[in-house]
Amino acid sequence: MSNNIKYYNKNFDKYIKESINADMSLLYNEFEKYLKKNASILDLGCGSGRDSLYFSNKGFNVTSLDGSIKMIDYLKSKLKNEIVFSVFEEYKTEKKFDGIWACASLLHVKKENMKDIILKYIDLLSINGIFFMSFKLRNKDFEKDGRVFTCFSEDSFKILLSEFLNIEIIKIIVTNDVRRNRENEKWISVIIKRIK
Repeated sequence: MSNNIKYYNKNFDKYIKESINADMSLLYNEFEKYLKKNASILDLGCGSGRDSLYFSNKGFNVTSLDGSIKMIDYLKSKLKNEIVFSVFEEYKTEKKFDGIWACASLLHVKKENMKDIILKYIDLLSINGIFFMSFKLRNKDFEKDGRVFTCFSEDSFKILLSEFLNIEIIKIIVTNDVRRNRENEKWISVIIKRIK
């Protein structure tokens, strides 16, 4: 079990309280523009289930995935959609999704593994499927409380994405953290489309 998952198993209650009420409407709106009614969405690293609940309430067909058993146990009492207990590397499915939402989750993947993980999940998209992912906007990776944080600048993000031949970059968005007392932290988000 990774240190990241150990952290969330130990601190799940604190994490949920800090993140559950964050206003994600700006990014939701950007993502939803490219999805049809009743589209299937994989909420990758769903944490508190905040975003899964939002998308489910909007009529999307949501699958919520997380590697923390404590988060999964919490979600079972909150969500009615499909819930999957798995780490990113081990998840297997025959499904193809219309959208993948990876909000502040792939940032815990080590940089040397990032390309393989992103490629794996691009392959789980239907053609013209949309992939949202977000990272802290920093020039250097860091560790905090035992967790690994992989960070990107806009340039380094573009360099990474240029390695994937079957995607189109739809939009890159820079935002401030919406959580209380975190307003000075910046995030970089990208929306890409699988084109073949």
